Amino acid sequence: MNQKHFQSIIALVGIVLAGGWQTAQAQLPALQKEPWLGFYAVHQQRDFQFKVDTKGQGILIPLQKTGAPITQVLHLPLEIFIEEKMPDGKLSLRAVQAVSLTSADPPAEKLAKATFKGKTVGDAAFEVTVEAQGARLRYGGRITDKGSLTANPIRLLVRTRFPSAYKVGDRDKKEVIKQIKDDELRVERLDGKRFKLAGDKPLAEPPNEVADKDLSSVGVKIGAWRGMTFEFSATAHSAIRLTTAGSDELIRGFHVEWSPDPATDPKGESRLQIEVK
Repeated sequence: MNQKHFQSIIALVGIVLAGGWQTAQAQLPALQKEPWLGFYAVHQQRDFQFKVDTKGQGILIPLQKTGAPITQVLHLPLEIFIEEKMPDGKLSLRAVQAVSLTSADPPAEKLAKATFKGKTVGDAAFEVTVEAQGARLRYGGRITDKGSLTANPIRLLVRTRFPSAYKVGDRDKKEVIKQIKDDELRVERLDGKRFKLAGDKPLAEPPNEVADKDLSSVGVKIGAWRGMTFEFSATAHSAIRLTTAGSDELIRGFHVEWSPDPATDPKGESRLQIEVK
């Protein structure tokens, strides 16, 4: 075997190994041109931009009238988890394993509908569908295999976090309250009762009409973000919940969490709808 032939074989082996490594490290396929390079799907609107990265995480970015982000750091992530309820009542979130993600749908710079599958820590398998039309986004999904998570109740969870739009810190509370006078947080429970929550109060403030309660809709208006409103609604056989870190006031940030009911929606046909106004 001459040296040239040997080098060709080495090069071929390198290509095969590299291909195997890329397969082992597979995530969702990515768009290959700017400005969406590296993202799986994009939905661009006048008031917001929505992107899904190759790890399956969505991000909703509010925009100024110029088209630039209202803020470079305060965006709304849309993350997927499987939530396990432990015997002591505590909740454990199982994160998506990015290397497990697959999709039959190609990358899209004009997202209409895309479905992808994957596994979380604990090897529980799921599938999620993301849809976009105009000012509306829709998420749906289901658990397709419990993996090793068979001892406790589990559910699919789509979660977004509203960060604090204000620098609360150690500032005077009256000044902060004045600054959030144009903000609104409205909720409707599954039983039809409606409430308007105060940003300077903890979620579980007595009489606690909302914490740990199933909701059909949540409306969030943020004055600092051009007065934009984000309307979350759950279709039949699903529900929304609000959560905060411990006893923190809502102004310090909160989560909007959506889950389908696996007992009444085994096919994953229910949806979380997000409308930006």
